[in-house]
Amino acid sequence: MMKRIYIRARLILSIVAGGLLSPLLSQAPSAEFISGGVEDSETILQEYLKPYANILGSDLNAGWYNTAKPHELGGLDVTATVSWATAPASALSYDLATLDINGSIEPNPGTVAPTIAGEQEPRPGLSYSTLVDMGGGNMQEVVYSSITVPDGTGVDLFPLPMAQLTVGLPVGTDVSVRFIPTVGYKDYGEIGLWGVGGKHSISQWLPFLKEMEFLDISVQGGYTKVSSSVHVVVEPQALVEVDNYPDYDWVDQNITQKVEGWTLNLIASQTFPVITFYEGLGYASSMVELLLEGHYPINYVILDETSDDFGKVSYEIEENPIELKYNNFNNLRVNVGARIKLGVLTLHYDFTHTLYSTHSVGIGISFR
Repeated sequence: MMKRIYIRARLILSIVAGGLLSPLLSQAPSAEFISGGVEDSETILQEYLKPYANILGSDLNAGWYNTAKPHELGGLDVTATVSWATAPASALSYDLATLDINGSIEPNPGTVAPTIAGEQEPRPGLSYSTLVDMGGGNMQEVVYSSITVPDGTGVDLFPLPMAQLTVGLPVGTDVSVRFIPTVGYKDYGEIGLWGVGGKHSISQWLPFLKEMEFLDISVQGGYTKVSSSVHVVVEPQALVEVDNYPDYDWVDQNITQKVEGWTLNLIASQTFPVITFYEGLGYASSMVELLLEGHYPINYVILDETSDDFGKVSYEIEENPIELKYNNFNNLRVNVGARIKLGVLTLHYDFTHTLYSTHSVGIGISFR
């Protein structure tokens, strides 16, 4: 049975952006399903959502440090950071003609479509049909799906806020914890976040570096995980001619997301009165898993010749129809930044250069 799933851009924004469920959304997420094919759905959505999956992975791996110098034993800081990665121009569109899809591409206006980070009018269309023998040699093509591919948001970046606690341990070591308990926002859904990282001084083991008191070199690593869930309501479309489940209650539909980010860095900092400069060279990777959970109406054409409804459009109910995974950023990252310290108050900014360049700004309170 062929199926087709199309999720509107506003819904995907709320999910792939970490499920932040913030007041930035002007309305509750919604979704629309059109029959066509699960294979096509996954293929197109994979390309459509890729920029935001990469942006989120980059955001998660940012903001871990603003100095290479560890705290003294028992020292601590509490820092609030906002990071935002930007999609390159090459990630704002994709070409349907290069994808292995079953749907027929409409001849106008072409085959190039926007990703969620892009924006385009007009956009390509896709149609799905079944050839039905109506008897007496009368072959009729029944179209059960005709869509325009989803538009993007026109937003090629989004911010990810993060709160972090760092504590000084023995032997020139810091441990950092990120945590947001699972919380809900109105009727959109819920989100939870946690992460753990560490930093260890290399300078303390090298006598010639110990003499350069302004210079610190450390190794740093971190892991962050975000889990979110957004409730949606998807009911049979008006084009359905035969409804075998007229009283079905569509209440268990959710889109859930799990995002994991890892990073390992060699970092250096130069501390002067009031200001500290820091640099990092490292490796980062992330994984995004997007699941469509619950029961959904999937259209099809009735082909049972003994049925009075032969050749009409109906639907069947399918459970958990979509699962997407993205593995991102198996590459190097270069980071530079500066921190200003006024008593116990700190302010910092840094820039990370990679395919999805990332900015981070933060404010904190630091002791020892």
